[in-house]
Amino acid sequence: MNDQRDYLEELPEEQPENFCNRDFTDAEAERGQRHTERLLEEIFGPAEPLVLHSIVPFCIGGALDLYYYANSRFGGTFFASQELTSPDFLPSNRSLDAFELAIATRLKAEPQPALTVSGDPTETKKPGFFKRLFSVKSPEEKKRDDLHRVLTNLAFYVCSDGVEVNGYDTLEFPQDFDDEQLAGRCFIFDELPAAAPVPVPTSPDERTPLDGKRFGVLLAIEVFREEMNWAREEGTEKLVERLQTAGAYPFSDLDRESVV
Repeated sequence: MNDQRDYLEELPEEQPENFCNRDFTDAEAERGQRHTERLLEEIFGPAEPLVLHSIVPFCIGGALDLYYYANSRFGGTFFASQELTSPDFLPSNRSLDAFELAIATRLKAEPQPALTVSGDPTETKKPGFFKRLFSVKSPEEKKRDDLHRVLTNLAFYVCSDGVEVNGYDTLEFPQDFDDEQLAGRCFIFDELPAAAPVPVPTSPDERTPLDGKRFGVLLAIEVFREEMNWAREEGTEKLVERLQTAGAYPFSDLDRESVV
């Protein structure tokens, strides 16, 4: 396979203090954010009102904010970034001038109802009560948190200088990756482009970071190691076709049989 990326290189030990680019005004960046939101909804359907915000912003080394899409044509739940097509990053590849990252699960990751405390009020005074209360997570929340970790690490990678990731590339977290929960996991990529390039506004007062660019989503899909090894030999496009035939595309759930 030509130009295929097989391994995720080690992330720098120290992230830059601030990735942020100030070539665009705050108003222009905000218009670009709204445009990104509309483009993602064209691809995935309406976003859910729930957003998982990072305490530390991504542009200074924190996690991505996580946006939910639970009504796509594929079913399941998509999680997507909305920060890569800001003036700060704008990663691109051979076919997309700007893209966001996304990853999907079959699980319906919906907002959970508020927790309530009932029973003996003295229970709340026992050591560790609230830690136990708020550490209980549903399978959907555990899946969300896992895919959030994946997406954030991939975002740091695709925003690194000199890195270009294209549709049908493969990627593997090293076995000695710092985050043991990600070490050795395998992913392939597919692209979901917007219907048309972003139009250029007639007024310079309406410019955004996306003007005139071919926008799309770089979709990460977790696969079994034998599937990735097969893709290296036979072509990732053929693996995507097999995943589609088996009903496993575009999800990163490995509670299935291998398709090779």
